[in-house]
Amino acid sequence: MTELIGDDIAVARHTVQDSVVARLRAMILGHRFKPGEKLVQSDLAEKLGVSRTPIREALYQLTAEGFVSLSPHKGATVTNFSLHEIQEIYSVRIPLESYAAYLAVENITDEVLDQLQGLVREMERVYTRGDRTRLLEVNREFYAVLYQAAGRRRLYEMVMNHLDLAGMYRRMAFTLESLYGTTVSDHKQLLEALRRRDAQATERLTREGLEKTEADLIAFLEDTMDRTSQRA
Repeated sequence: MTELIGDDIAVARHTVQDSVVARLRAMILGHRFKPGEKLVQSDLAEKLGVSRTPIREALYQLTAEGFVSLSPHKGATVTNFSLHEIQEIYSVRIPLESYAAYLAVENITDEVLDQLQGLVREMERVYTRGDRTRLLEVNREFYAVLYQAAGRRRLYEMVMNHLDLAGMYRRMAFTLESLYGTTVSDHKQLLEALRRRDAQATERLTREGLEKTEADLIAFLEDTMDRTSQRA
């Protein structure tokens, strides 16, 4: 029997961790656990044949991805998500945010553009580090600054309210390479349209980005559910 030491132990732990996360994610998407159902670490450890440590770490990762909710009182529970909810939220986000982006071009100042440039640079830094959680936070800051530039208080409040309602799905989106991998380049392109004071391009890029996010999320969930049901 070969003994694992040093880096080999770290690799083995990482492999187990990845496997546990993938299996739990598939079980959630395949509705093996119902939305709102409590996830008990000891039960999951027994079901998957691992210790509670990788289960605990997997639950933290799945919380960051939006699949699990953690509460001091309830513990870990499966997040309530649905394809219908995605469509409903994005049917509001797409027209509101693209309109706010269009209006922002009329009022945007060089100071605001510099602020957005700084946020794009921060996105590049955290993307290079692979920090998806921080990237999502900076992403929200970028849009908060952009939409506030529209100068419409009620519109801004509605936009940010629905953006935050989509928080779970935005976290989920950042687990998809098709969305995560292009986020920096997409924002550079949007910033360039803003610097040109091109309202139509700014509106179009905002709308297309949201439409792609919605489509990729729905495709991901449908594909995962189909594959899980086929294995059941």
